[in-house]
Amino acid sequence: MPELSIAGERSTENEESSQQHVQRLWLVRHGATAWNLERRFMGHSDVPLSPLGHTQARWVGRRLRLEHITAIYSSDLQRAHETATIIAQQCSLQQSVIVSSAWREISFGDWEGLTYAQIADQYKHHLDFFSDPINHPPPGGEPFSHFLQRVWTAFTQLARDAANVEVDPTKRGDIVLVSHAGAIRALLCSLLGIPLERQRQLCLDHGSLSAIDFLPAAEDITATVSLALLNVQSLAPPKNQKGSN
Repeated sequence: MPELSIAGERSTENEESSQQHVQRLWLVRHGATAWNLERRFMGHSDVPLSPLGHTQARWVGRRLRLEHITAIYSSDLQRAHETATIIAQQCSLQQSVIVSSAWREISFGDWEGLTYAQIADQYKHHLDFFSDPINHPPPGGEPFSHFLQRVWTAFTQLARDAANVEVDPTKRGDIVLVSHAGAIRALLCSLLGIPLERQRQLCLDHGSLSAIDFLPAAEDITATVSLALLNVQSLAPPKNQKGSN
């Protein structure tokens, strides 16, 4: 897939007007797993990176080594935590990766481990999730409202941590978040005012790099957010990789 850069330069207008520092948050979708390549729904299932996933994570690490990274946040699931650990090693980050289950993918409940074809065959009368996920969770899965709330709560804490750095400019730097396609899409929709019905239009391939800039100490953070980069990666994904979680 072609690389798409939304903006090449960091935001400075808000920084100049408010005298706050502009925080860069790099958003990384974890590297690929064997289940991704088989197009199986993972959700909370804990599947490790595949060899391709390790390669993708190393590329992200080499790219972010060019930046001043001071903190890395990650989902606690292996595929994300392994990706974050590789990035931390590449960036020679002294601080430990900040791990939280709040950054997990949405739980797909009974569907986890199945392909879409298997789901369509075994759950013929429970497919409303694919057209209206907000009101129709997967059987045994996580309500979308709960998913959105935990992702937003986790971001609020991340922003609070970044705002606390204001008192010590020597500790300022870029932050990296390693998470999952659904969680990153939910966060971007919340921050940028994108209707959730259009979340799938935000393409996020495995091992891809996106970025936002925001003012962490602002009273209304969403009013300061700008999308700086979307879905940049070094390797074209296999044709059967796209769309899996």
